[in-house]
Amino acid sequence: MSFEVKNPQGIGERFTIVSAGNDDFLFLPSVTGLYSLPSQLKSELAGFRSDSFLQNLPGEREYQAGIQAFFSDFLASHNAPSTNDVSWPTENKIEDLVLNISQICNLACSYCYADDLNSAGKIMSKSVCQEALDRAYQMSDTGLKSLKFLGGEPTLAFEEIKYAVEYAETICAAEGYRLPSFVIVTNGTKINAEMAQFFASKNFYVLVSMDGPQSIHNLLRPFTGGRGSYSKALDAIVELKKKNVEVAIEAVYTQTHYKNGVSIRCLLDHFLEIGIREMQITLALGTWHGENTQSEIKEVASDFAAAARRCIRSFLTDDPFLLRGIQFVIDGFANKKKNSHVCGAGRTFMAVNYDGAAYPCYLLETSETAYGFVGKEWNEERYALISSKFMENGKEYHDTCKKCWAKEICQSCLGSSFLIDKQISKPPAWFCATQKTLISSVLGEIASALQGEQKEAFLANLSHFLKPRKFEERGEGTIKDQTFDKAIV
Repeated sequence: MSFEVKNPQGIGERFTIVSAGNDDFLFLPSVTGLYSLPSQLKSELAGFRSDSFLQNLPGEREYQAGIQAFFSDFLASHNAPSTNDVSWPTENKIEDLVLNISQICNLACSYCYADDLNSAGKIMSKSVCQEALDRAYQMSDTGLKSLKFLGGEPTLAFEEIKYAVEYAETICAAEGYRLPSFVIVTNGTKINAEMAQFFASKNFYVLVSMDGPQSIHNLLRPFTGGRGSYSKALDAIVELKKKNVEVAIEAVYTQTHYKNGVSIRCLLDHFLEIGIREMQITLALGTWHGENTQSEIKEVASDFAAAARRCIRSFLTDDPFLLRGIQFVIDGFANKKKNSHVCGAGRTFMAVNYDGAAYPCYLLETSETAYGFVGKEWNEERYALISSKFMENGKEYHDTCKKCWAKEICQSCLGSSFLIDKQISKPPAWFCATQKTLISSVLGEIASALQGEQKEAFLANLSHFLKPRKFEERGEGTIKDQTFDKAIV
């Protein structure tokens, strides 16, 4: 089939072909729309599928400009409302604050990014907690969305965590703000009944670090003396669930997993077996680079995509689970949320160390990116200068990003890529290809689910897992059918 192209010279409408099973769908990002493909178009557009790693590496394919122009005309002829403009922020407002509240750790993880950070061997004082929160709320617009506790091992500063939560509650009560979501990432080895009860009472979202089955977890995450930490992490999960704490697993997938034959599927199977229904599995970008990166990541990207498909399909059943790493795709599609930058580092996100030193992110800590200290020594000019560099690192500043079909939805981690070359830039091409493979897989499965007989169960399960986490919004969330009523045409 040939296309009528009224504007063959123009870039026109960006698009991609996503799939699920034997079904192909057209995704038009400007209207966040998925469209069923007539059978006669499937072969014509087969070269524009985005469900594999190699198809998602940068580069324009033959005839792409002409086909893009065709889809622009298609939208115009169908009076489709365009939402192509990404909402670009004009100034930075802090929404998410991370406190590295304990720069002491009792583990010796093989891939730890925070060895230098933890060498301080210090716990954040209550006065610094107060200064960090005061500064963050001064820099916010309508209050904080999240307050996250990291380390080191943050539970080693449990009294300081309690103080920070109480102080945030005081600020919110005084200013009329909603409470932020309280989040902690812990290795679980120090969790006890008192902590679990506190986390339950304050509606914490607790992420326990577990890198898979016992053998691989103990290899990667031993205590400083060499003994494995798996059993302690599992005990923490049991204790937290006993107290009805919202608990999930945070796992890092590394080259060690890959070289030992431990796949993403192995991790997923294990987490489901121990009763976990929410998990974050992250690719160790900052430590995974070198000569063989592309050939290895090609396999891993396929593995990630299969896990993402499995997650979306689970929403059609009575036993759903959520991979937190694909929530941004669901949000981007369901809520038509468009991301002007790959992450909030340096714009809406700030991290503070035990001594009050503030940075754009806990992975972006160098003398060049240091804001200064959150107390009276704060340097507003320096903060404005550094944060402007992150503002100017938006997708519209990168030629590849500007033309990409995934630019409105995609998210990434500037901090992880910063670990490789210390540059504030977009992530490497192979990581973009991995993310686009993931996004394509999720969109394909969503399109298929919305056409199936279990559509209502699918929407109900999404509502359950994507309910708001903020303190005052604990009721069940809903995803209305009209959110999707024009999703598939």
